[in-house]
Amino acid sequence: MPVPVYIFHGFLESGKTTLIKSTLEDEGFNEGEKTLLIVCEEGIEEYESHFLEETNTEIEYIEDSTTLSSDYFIQCEKQYRPDRVMIEYNGTWKIDDLVDIELPLDWIFVQILSTIDATTFNNYVTNMRSFMFDIINPADVIIFNRCNESTKKTFLRGNVKAINKAAQIIYEGEDGSINELQDEEMPFDINADVIEISEDDYGLFYMDIIEDPEKYRGKTVQFKGRVMLSNQSNEVYVIGRNAMVCCAEDVRLIGLFVHSKSAEQMVDGDWIILKAKVGVMLDDDYQNKVPLLSELEYKRCRPMEDELVYFS
Repeated sequence: MPVPVYIFHGFLESGKTTLIKSTLEDEGFNEGEKTLLIVCEEGIEEYESHFLEETNTEIEYIEDSTTLSSDYFIQCEKQYRPDRVMIEYNGTWKIDDLVDIELPLDWIFVQILSTIDATTFNNYVTNMRSFMFDIINPADVIIFNRCNESTKKTFLRGNVKAINKAAQIIYEGEDGSINELQDEEMPFDINADVIEISEDDYGLFYMDIIEDPEKYRGKTVQFKGRVMLSNQSNEVYVIGRNAMVCCAEDVRLIGLFVHSKSAEQMVDGDWIILKAKVGVMLDDDYQNKVPLLSELEYKRCRPMEDELVYFS
């Protein structure tokens, strides 16, 4: 069986230990498998012996980056035979030095999670941008913790997306709860005469309109997407983008229905910039309200170089 290796990256006191502990205490993640936890820096938060016992976790402490090597990981495999590995990495060490190490047979790096203290982010990104780049650039998931009412999530997101467009961003409150983006924090103006959705923001827009189509009823939106012809009606087509639903092998188009008198003129796979008014209809299959766009105008355009959708 493959042994997944998770890297927790971030500066000292950025919340790595807290995240690891809450992850291992999550019954949906940890069902008693043996975890090897390799800790490369020690902060204020500690791993108590009873916590390690309750979560079936063995722990190794590392003080020097040169200790991490193929031979070291092979030794860990022989000694612990873990079902998974978590590495609490030192935020000042180069992540490439770690991911370039040849792992034991069946061990595989699966995810890099970077933790960032939202209250100190502005200071770091202003005065230590190269260090912050090294935290953001390799991450699959970025967790901004300690968010409060004054946290400017659009500022955080904008800086992350400028460095790592594909990263999933999670915002946590001071109590550890997940903070969702509010309307005023969206990267597009939901109250504009025409809500213009940039290429990078389609995923957020799609999730929001699917979750609450009534919020968009009667509004006009404009965005870029690929046409997929519908077999339901010759006056309806689908516009959308490809997204990885669960893994790289599971890529599919996520799209919205468009009512159009010119639907028969559409070519499957064409790229267009669509301007449309949002309506709402009841989907009989799902017994729920879904958005239905009414085409106002469109123009054909060049395909996107990277059409994959990112949902944060």
